[in-house]
Amino acid sequence: MEEKKFNELTNEELLVLKKKSKSTKVINGSIIGFCVGIAGYSLFVAGITWPTIFPLVLAVIAYKYLGKNEKALDAELKSRNLS
Repeated sequence: MEEKKFNELTNEELLVLKKKSKSTKVINGSIIGFCVGIAGYSLFVAGITWPTIFPLVLAVIAYKYLGKNEKALDAELKSRNLS
């Protein structure tokens, strides 16, 4: 199934997506926190090594790409005065 662009969705569909995005934020934060925790533990135990750097790179990638849809959704809601 193809995803529609946010500007093609109805107001009701956008509000449903907004409700779903709340749980998505918790999951994204957990993924990033888990990666940072692994990196912190690895730094404490072994110093700066590959197992320290790799989770940090994953956390940065997750932060950049997982929040992209949320920002676009918030912008569309704001443009329609639905927030």
